[in-house]
Amino acid sequence: MIDLSIKFKQISLVCMLGASLAGCGGSDSDSNSQNNSATEEATVSKAVSALVQTATGTALEGAEISIAGQILKTDANGKIISTVRIPQSAKSVIVTFKKAGFITQSVELKVEDLAQLTANLLPVKQTLTVAKIEDEQVIQAAFMNAQISIPANAFVIEGTTQAATGQVTVEFTPWDITGSDLNAMPANGVAVDAQGNPALLISAGMITATFTNSAGQKLQLKQGVSADIQMDLPLTSINNQAMTVGTSIPMWYFDPKTGKWKEEGTPGTVISSVTSPTGLAVHATVTHFSTWNWDFKFENPGEVNVKCKSAATYVPCHITAKVELKDGSGLTKTSSIPAEGVDIVNMPTEGTIYWTAKDTTGTLIGSVTSQLPGDKNVVIDLGTPATSNKVSCTLKNGTPVACSGKFTTTVNGDEKNAEFTAPEEGVNVLTGLKSSNNTLVWLAYSAITLEGDQWVRYRGSKVSGPKADVKIVLDDKEVVAADKGLSFYIQCIYETAHPDLVGKPCNVNVSVGTNDFGQETELRFTVPFNEKKLVRLPNQFAGFEWLEEGKITNFRVTGSMLQGTFCGYANGTEGFKRDDPQQFVVYLFNNGIPSDNPEYFCQMPT
Repeated sequence: MIDLSIKFKQISLVCMLGASLAGCGGSDSDSNSQNNSATEEATVSKAVSALVQTATGTALEGAEISIAGQILKTDANGKIISTVRIPQSAKSVIVTFKKAGFITQSVELKVEDLAQLTANLLPVKQTLTVAKIEDEQVIQAAFMNAQISIPANAFVIEGTTQAATGQVTVEFTPWDITGSDLNAMPANGVAVDAQGNPALLISAGMITATFTNSAGQKLQLKQGVSADIQMDLPLTSINNQAMTVGTSIPMWYFDPKTGKWKEEGTPGTVISSVTSPTGLAVHATVTHFSTWNWDFKFENPGEVNVKCKSAATYVPCHITAKVELKDGSGLTKTSSIPAEGVDIVNMPTEGTIYWTAKDTTGTLIGSVTSQLPGDKNVVIDLGTPATSNKVSCTLKNGTPVACSGKFTTTVNGDEKNAEFTAPEEGVNVLTGLKSSNNTLVWLAYSAITLEGDQWVRYRGSKVSGPKADVKIVLDDKEVVAADKGLSFYIQCIYETAHPDLVGKPCNVNVSVGTNDFGQETELRFTVPFNEKKLVRLPNQFAGFEWLEEGKITNFRVTGSMLQGTFCGYANGTEGFKRDDPQQFVVYLFNNGIPSDNPEYFCQMPT
């Protein structure tokens, strides 16, 4: 993840908001990248210095960096110092960062910027197995109530028209915009809008999903087919703009071929959700899979100068700046900067910035917090880490596993903590926390796995000193989520082919009662008019009590269209088995009472 908004002050603002570190004044990347010629041409040698870390700031050993067809691998400090051959005429290249178990990233760079670059990678959060990808289904994540709804016969082998069938592996990652995930946002949110204009983004939610068949072939939605994606909205304001039901949010996908976000398709929408902590979720319809992002453009006049210093001397460094706005939303800027520092533009006029940095060797570290509008000049002091631990995790039987977590220690009477992410081979965790009692308390978790109908993870703890190797045994099983929400079909119809309804969404309200909750829970779904669509309830609604499959005691489906002008209800049910999903047809009537209130559903006709 390279900061495409950090440039020297003499470069114009338009340049700084451009879509590439290839910079302004360069030629089109399609004609000047390393792939611009089918004929062999002269090459030149270019020095490469790179640092690859996790989103939590721990170095990634063995990460691959691909430049012009050449692959380099990072050392134990996440560093690469090497050279590559670049076509002599190339002014820019696409650089790809990759490691098993992490989300791959790419970025377009000016050739001269290969001398110093950095990237943060986010681990894949969940790997699921779909038995029959040709079936209509809802794929549910264990995090943030994220889900993907796909129709039947939706996929083909990527780059072909061959239908995809059978067992498929899905790598599914909902990004948490309130945590460290944004430190790994591809391209730092640099984008190209639908009109071809450069833009910078601030996210309201992201989902990454990849589909791979048993032969290792990537899958994509076939032409003309769409899928629905949805996840919790953890904040009620983004970019100091209130989020309410019905708020429209532009959709952007990350294009690895260009290393930029691209605006595409119909904007997403904020919807109500009883399972979200804020009562809100974001929903969108997409026509292919990548990393999809609900985003607003981020345009601000603020500016901050930043430098790194070691032993009273300014030095080059790699920085991560996590920007938090007054409403709690934010974004991250990550880059490599020279000794003389840089002016970072497009910063907010008010907010907090949490800075972390490493020197070019990846062994000296520093951090500082600044406030806007006051702190316009920031100096990050780099020094020898106060804690340095080689951390690895195993299961109870000794099997090495990837893990993530944090350690806690006391610093001058206050409790402080630091996050880490460790691959199977372990990782060096470096921090500047000066423990008052020389005691670090570690807590780690494995990735989640499906056991039966439950998503579980294993956790463990360890106590160490500031410089000791740490091997954490994960022997405590924790159930994260169930995988058993009840599924069924819904279809909204009208007695005639009413022109006002064709192509419009039907809002469906499912009222579910259980003995546990003591009252009905109202769940909202959206289905296209006159189309049968599979929906899935949250995992706590697994099935009907009298069938001994769950705790549902009563169940009712109603529908509404055009702000309640058309209302109706579906056929009733006494219950149905989980393996026999029923279809509920909502029969609409044209005598409802419309309302502009997005919380209003409809007044049912009598």
